Order: sequence, then structure tokens, then C-alpha cells
Amino acid sequence: MKSLGILAVAMLFAGPSDSLETRVAASVGRFSITEQDLLDSYEFGPAFVKRSSEPLRKHLEYMIYERLIAHEAVQLHFDTSMFVRERIAALEEDLAVDQLYKDEILSKVKLSEEEIEAGVQKGRMNLRLRWIYGESKKDAQRVAQELDRGVPFDSLFARQFKPAESHLERTLETTLLKLEHDNPEFAGQIANLRTGEVSDPLEGPDGFYTVRIDQIWQNPLLTESEYRILKSDAVSILRTNRAAELARQYVKHRMKAADPVIKAEGFSLLRAYLAEKGLSRNTRLKWDIPTTFMTEAGPRPVSASGEFPIRPLVTFGNQMLTVREYIQWFDIRQFQLRTSSLAAFNSSVKRTIWKLVQDKLLSQEAYSRHFNRSEKVERETRKWEAKLLYLAGRSHLLGSIEIPQGFLKTQYEEQKKRYVDDMGRQMSFEKARDQVWIDVYYDEERKVLFRAIQRLKKEVPVYVNESVLKTLSATVETEGAPINVIFYKPGGTFPRVAFPTIDESWQRFP
Repeated sequence: MKSLGILAVAMLFAGPSDSLETRVAASVGRFSITEQDLLDSYEFGPAFVKRSSEPLRKHLEYMIYERLIAHEAVQLHFDTSMFVRERIAALEEDLAVDQLYKDEILSKVKLSEEEIEAGVQKGRMNLRLRWIYGESKKDAQRVAQELDRGVPFDSLFARQFKPAESHLERTLETTLLKLEHDNPEFAGQIANLRTGEVSDPLEGPDGFYTVRIDQIWQNPLLTESEYRILKSDAVSILRTNRAAELARQYVKHRMKAADPVIKAEGFSLLRAYLAEKGLSRNTRLKWDIPTTFMTEAGPRPVSASGEFPIRPLVTFGNQMLTVREYIQWFDIRQFQLRTSSLAAFNSSVKRTIWKLVQDKLLSQEAYSRHFNRSEKVERETRKWEAKLLYLAGRSHLLGSIEIPQGFLKTQYEEQKKRYVDDMGRQMSFEKARDQVWIDVYYDEERKVLFRAIQRLKKEVPVYVNESVLKTLSATVETEGAPINVIFYKPGGTFPRVAFPTIDESWQRFP
């Protein structure tokens, strides 16, 4: 859900009960971990823990480690740092807008039985498709011309991969219902293709796609239980799709009423700032993007003058946002800007400005209705605060690691047999240096974190409710071959993973 920032997958799960949200599974100093915190973190956490003989206990152990580090971060006053404060504010805004979405949009979605049955039929319709990607329109046109000359699609498809790359990266097997949910515009563009047909080049957010439908088939007759599951999935997806359209109309109405206008000078200054940070010097010269602007004191670099950031960037209604406000907003979100051409770069910068205005309008509406003060938003904000404090504390701990070049050489000589190329040949130190550095760094990381955890266990009170843990563990099935699935929330006012969970990096911990 890009308009109001709710992750569609989150809507597929029933809300937690009050008891799960309040019963404590563990506490670490000022931080408590409720049953729901533990279950959510485990459900959406990395797969390596789920291979453990006691997966939920192991996961809780790492949650405790993170809160021990977060506890020290508070003692070091990182909770008042700009890094933490800005991100907490952004997350709170996003969570408040999520609540606005649920109250204003999702609660009003109604489905008829006919719509639900049509959704079920789309859920039975399976598609297998492949695509050829082109970064530019010229690339896509070249592919279309070769297809017209009779070059087989399979040959062009295989040509786009390097020897070590998997063809699965540009292959998709899904249902029509899920495709319409994940990418409704794309689904509409290929809706009339039959098996074996190839589409015209389709423009996407990052380039152009030439798609071939390899196979279309329908699931056979369903059992009663299979039908119930499919119907439940269809209702969830259809509600989210309907809500997405309502949300787009809601945002469109708010943006039209605000009538935002981008200021030419502010845009030129912002574009120069972003180009200086993200483009090579050759690209900036080729696109003729200036890096200095005139002031009363003469020409000054865009990133060196204090007066440039306070220039107006965009006005909407009776409000105005400056270049500095955009930079602060952008720096903690780090959207990807298109760099395939000057026109693409300019267009993507403008889109992020509209996104800034949209975020401000939605968050202002959410705050005016006090969604930021709701119990759920406050509870979720505290979870993210703990995560951010852990990240700040971990960065502080690992900042002490220093690896002299001479030590790298010594480690290489002692473990030379480990460093071989794809053909099994011994690598020189120069070629293996980066891998040696990574190995040494990870070893030092383990030592630093182990010492810190052992120290903090003595300083900070830790409590585990063994009764709760035992009860919850009985509900968790051990997975034979778990895989990582990252639930990511790309829209909203703060793009992020959908749920705070433990770091993947703990799998390197002893």
C-alpha cells in the first residue's frame, strides 16, 4: 500500500489479543518483551534461529542481547541523539498514518459474495511467466526488433544473465489474484496475453519489461478445507486491493486540495545537492548539473553555504517546506533515485518532493486526530525505539574495532589454504585481502559483542518467564528447512521492514 503506507501482508493476520500484548515473556532492565513481541519477532525473524532445537528460546535469547545493548545505549544518552530522535519521530508518524488508513479506509471496505467468488476463481488461476529487462526504452525496443526478426524469446531471455546468475531471478509463478494484488498495473497490462505470447515493452518504475506467459493452468477441484483457505485469502487480498484504490483516491483528493507547487530555485539547489551526493563527477558534468550557486559573498558550493538549505522548495496550501526539511526527510529514508538519464533523474527527484508533501499532509491529518497517542501506536513506537537504540549501541561497540594491515597479512599466511578462487587455485594476498578483512572483522565482532553481553548481564537485571516461554514454545513447530522471507514495508512515511525483529548477524555469534 503505497498511498497510506500500510503493508498489505500485515492485513492478512488477525490482530493480537490484549493478553498477548500485556503478558511479559521477559524483561531486560527498563525494557519488557511481551508474548506478542516475542511471537511477532519470531514469526518475521531470520531463518537461522528456526533450525535450533529450541527455536523460540534461542530467538528470545537474541532479543535479550539486543535489549541489553539498547539499555547501555540509554545510559550513554544515545536516546537523545539526532540519529535516534529523528528516526523515532519518522516511525511514529508512519505508525500514526497506518492507524489513519485503518480508520479512514480499511474499515469502510465492503465485499459482495459475487466479488469474493470471482476472487476465489482468480486464486485458482495459476501463471508462470518470464521477462527480459531493459534499463532504457531503447534497450526494450532493441529486444522488440529482435523478436520481430524471429529471434527466439528463450535465446534473448538467456542472454541477459551472466554464467553464475540464476534465471529464477526473472521468472515468476503466481496466481492471477496475487499478481493483481502485488502489481495491479502490471497484471492489467498482461491480462490479454495467452500462453506463449510475448508482450510489448512494459514500462516499470526502474526500466522496461518484455513479458512472456509460459503457462496458464487452473487448480483442479478443491476440497472443502482448501476452498475455505482460498476464500479467506481472497477476502484478505480483495479487501487490501479495494482499500488501495480508496487510499489512492483519498491521497489524490488531499493533494489536489493542497495544490503543491515546486519552486524552481529550490529544485535546482536540491538537485545539485543530491547529484553531489549520489552521482559521479563525470555524470554531473555530462548532465550539466552545477555544484556552485551565487550568493552575496560570491559563488559558493551547494553543500558549503548555510543559506541554501533555508530556501523554499515547495509550497502547499498555506505551508512551505525548505530544501533543508527535504534533506532531513530524505537522509533517513534514502529513496533510490533513477540515474539512467538526466530526465529520469529529474523526474525521480520531483516524485520524492511530491512524496514529501504527501507524507506531511497525511501525518498532519493523523496527528490532528490524535492517532499518535493511541495505545497501539505508542506500543509499536516503543518496540522500534528499542531496536534503534540497539543499533546505535551496537555501532558504538563495534566502532572500537581496528584491523592493522600487518595483522591481515599474518592471518592470510596462517590460513592461506582457505583462500582459493572458483577454480580452486590459491589466491594471492592482494586478491584475497577483502575476504581476509571480512573474516578478521567478523572474528573481532564476535569477541567484542561477547565481552559486552557478558558484562551487561552482570549489570542489568534480566528476567525470563519460563512458564510463558514453555507454553509458547509448545505452539511453535520446528522447521526442517526454514527459509528467509523479509516482510518489507516500502510505502508510508518511513520505508522499513514491516516488523522489528532480531538481526541476521546474530548467526555469527557463538
